[in-house]
Amino acid sequence: MDGASVICVGGDVIWLLFACTGAEKATPFHDGLEPLEELVVDAPPPSSEDAVIWQSGDEGDYAWIHLRGFVNADVDSAWSALREPEVFIDMRKIADYTIDEVPDPTYEYVYDVHNVVHDIVTVEFDVQWRHGAERNDDELSRVGVRWQKVAGTEFIASLQGSVQILPVEGNPSLSEVQVIEHLTATMDQEENAIQYVTDMYERWVAVVNGDPLPTYD
Repeated sequence: MDGASVICVGGDVIWLLFACTGAEKATPFHDGLEPLEELVVDAPPPSSEDAVIWQSGDEGDYAWIHLRGFVNADVDSAWSALREPEVFIDMRKIADYTIDEVPDPTYEYVYDVHNVVHDIVTVEFDVQWRHGAERNDDELSRVGVRWQKVAGTEFIASLQGSVQILPVEGNPSLSEVQVIEHLTATMDQEENAIQYVTDMYERWVAVVNGDPLPTYD
């Protein structure tokens, strides 16, 4: 997804059952596209089949998940797939969203995403995504992505994550992906972190492979 605003309206949502819209609260966004922290999981053995390993935990003040795996695409194609809304939007929970691409000379792509959750009440929050890449002789050697909640409901006190897309030596049609998320929320923060990151990886693989997207009840 490159360019203009996108609007989507979707189905049922079961999330933050007792939440309300909450006060708008801006959150400073750290510069840079480095990983959120050092990964605690090893890469699965590279193969022609998509493979993934993940680990999660709850530190009390935040929950985390680290995911490491592969997608059957070169780095450029894997990156392009990640920029598709059906990959990075939480299709399980978000009922309405808008995406605006923001001009920014520091990064190659910046997206402001306004998310709306319709449940007993309506919850709204904004997430910014930033993308950039390193190149070696015009070949992509690494893609870095960061996302962070920057405003919206206080029921999500903090949300931030990172993605790295790396080439696999000796196999230009395979890319390693590394995903980290930290989430502080009023309800089920580890469960929600696991669900979002593993769902995103599943949708990412589906888009890369040209398979039907998963559906959610």
